[in-house]
Amino acid sequence: MERHILKTSYGIVDENLQSIAEDAIDFAMFKGITMRPRNLSHDTRVPLPFCLVPSKFPSRWFYLARELQPYLNQVLLDIAHSRDVLKECLSSTIEVDEFTSNIYKIFEAVDRLDRTEQSSLGLLRSDYLLNMDDSGNVIGLKQVENNAIAASFGGLAPSVRHLHEFVLEKLGQKAFHHLLPENESDYELARGLIAAWDVYDNPSSIILFVVEEVTYNICDQRALEYAILDTEKDVEILRCTFKDLRTSAILRDEKLFVHGKEVAVVYYRTGYVPEDYEPIDWETRFLMEKSRAIKCPSAGLHLACSKRVQAFLTREGILERFLPQDIADHVRQVFAKQYSLEMTENGDRAIKLGLENPDKYVLKPERDGGGNNLYGEDVKTTLDRIKSTEERMAYILMERINPPAISNCIVLGDCSPEIGGIVCELGAFGIILGSKKKIFKNNYGGHLLRSKRIDSNETGVAAGFGALDSPYLE
Repeated sequence: MERHILKTSYGIVDENLQSIAEDAIDFAMFKGITMRPRNLSHDTRVPLPFCLVPSKFPSRWFYLARELQPYLNQVLLDIAHSRDVLKECLSSTIEVDEFTSNIYKIFEAVDRLDRTEQSSLGLLRSDYLLNMDDSGNVIGLKQVENNAIAASFGGLAPSVRHLHEFVLEKLGQKAFHHLLPENESDYELARGLIAAWDVYDNPSSIILFVVEEVTYNICDQRALEYAILDTEKDVEILRCTFKDLRTSAILRDEKLFVHGKEVAVVYYRTGYVPEDYEPIDWETRFLMEKSRAIKCPSAGLHLACSKRVQAFLTREGILERFLPQDIADHVRQVFAKQYSLEMTENGDRAIKLGLENPDKYVLKPERDGGGNNLYGEDVKTTLDRIKSTEERMAYILMERINPPAISNCIVLGDCSPEIGGIVCELGAFGIILGSKKKIFKNNYGGHLLRSKRIDSNETGVAAGFGALDSPYLE
């Protein structure tokens, strides 16, 4: 990656790189673009990794992701309320994946209560990579995954835009503000939670944040919390861990009470990997799930954003179950090819594809949070190990997307800033609130750009793989 590309675009030279980075770190600290470190004291905050300047991104594909999000919201909510579809998608996975099985059991038990009027809230995020053809031309956008539980950085993404405005102004750039798209993901997501609180219709009820024992991504969560309080002064927010909820959460006439306060909305910021649960915590999640409180996400919506459902939606004729033909065709253009690895002839063919061309595919287990996907030789090694076992049914084989590399500088705490090649992943937030019969809210909710070095396979910022970024439309 040529260093002069960044210099020509933004006016960065070797002589000012260090000083601009230092100014940017100070601004990031001031704006709360920080996290709690794992190796320092509890009250310490350090800057999150971020790109020094905004990354160039084609406006055509940025606006396509924005346009498609409400349709994806609707499809995922429909699936969340469909026991038949979830069973069709996940029947093999729940046989070999205990974590997914536990969530499905909760979903199925609550679904039998037949509460067609029970609403779910989704603060969703669909992630995308640009895709190039063999000649290096960007030909479209491809979806990486859907996120339903603890979809992060909506609270901080607007602050990253402000950071980049500050840096570009320091560099003497002019007339660029219209190329940094406005972003109110913090307030949009906050309005989604408030809408659910309003639908619950008890002004004395609270919004419950279910959080980790130690929240490292604390500033992102707090930014969303403060946006709620800034928008709706009368709502109370309570933060509790699963450990706390074991003794403080009770059901009374199907209503959920925590520390004696009636809960309108349960917002999960934890609970997306097996390590988040001790055995007793599954009982707590079931207790909350069968209450009248609106869950964000419900067990059904959690499952609707699983890798297996994502693969299911790529099959011919499936989207048409949920969308008109013309809209289904429009949405389908962002789907990458995906293959389930069931114990069938189709599954065997998918295994063969991955073994023969491991560099063309990604092997994805049913896990969120970053750092779980397998690439290259790891695809071949893992497929060779599991090809004759039922363990393979816990994975999806996905066509590998070919994104372009661009020039930027990732700022990492104590490391000296260095210009290099990065790859960008665009996240489109979506807010959907509704039941099986009625939709109360469905809209696009802002954006997130995360970037990673070209030699990295993951973009999870809190997991240590990527950096916060913002799009500079072209």
